[in-house]
Amino acid sequence: MGYWHSLKRFSLMAIAATTVTLSTGFVAHAKTPNTAPATLTGLLADLDTAANEHQWETLLNLYSPAFMHSDGLNKTEYGDRLAELWEDYPRMTYNTELISWEQDGDRLVAETITTVRGIQKQTGRWSHLTSKIRAKQYFENNQLVQQDILSESSELTSGDNPPDVRVLIPETVAPKEDFGFDVIVNDPLGNEILLGGAMEEIISTDTYIQPDEFELDVLPAGGIFKRVEAPEETGDVWYSAIIIRSDGITLVSHRVKVQKS
Repeated sequence: MGYWHSLKRFSLMAIAATTVTLSTGFVAHAKTPNTAPATLTGLLADLDTAANEHQWETLLNLYSPAFMHSDGLNKTEYGDRLAELWEDYPRMTYNTELISWEQDGDRLVAETITTVRGIQKQTGRWSHLTSKIRAKQYFENNQLVQQDILSESSELTSGDNPPDVRVLIPETVAPKEDFGFDVIVNDPLGNEILLGGAMEEIISTDTYIQPDEFELDVLPAGGIFKRVEAPEETGDVWYSAIIIRSDGITLVSHRVKVQKS
């Protein structure tokens, strides 16, 4: 339970707040990172430094009072979750890569990939967290006004030898589409008994605060293999799984976007 709450209470927040752009009057189509002006690259470096040093106020000063996150979080809620996340992961680090940028009227839009890593100690054992988030940020008047999460995957491991797993799941599905959610254990099982469970959570602000709990079962094969029907309504869903054996625990979570074609 502790591991699950540690991860899902904040969902890693897609803290790609380490990317910002300035109004420079460029044409309205996506540009490659090597065309970014020196003011932008310098600011990106400053923001990565602030995030890695956990300078909370410096980062939040770059958010508009009207900031909205695609999961429904406003600036205050986002800031609260960020502070709690850093308290739980005092060694959390960020590495943000600019993929493309473009001008859209008075706004600048940046697409980024952020890799987040964290370590924490719970009940006498270390847990290691890695999350990769692809996001699109919208900036106006030198402040972040909107952040949309395009994709997100996270892995939390604990123990001397956590199971090495491979996850097979689509990033985008249609409403009520049937698809596979497979979490394959790559290690030889030998005489080990695996416990595991999987869950689906429709993402909302409540999901950050009150995550569901896993129901664990003995796994008859080398992993979890499920057929899933997507929700009828469009939106984002977390599909998560936990694998437990005597020498370690692995928990994975992937965001799936349910959208009409």
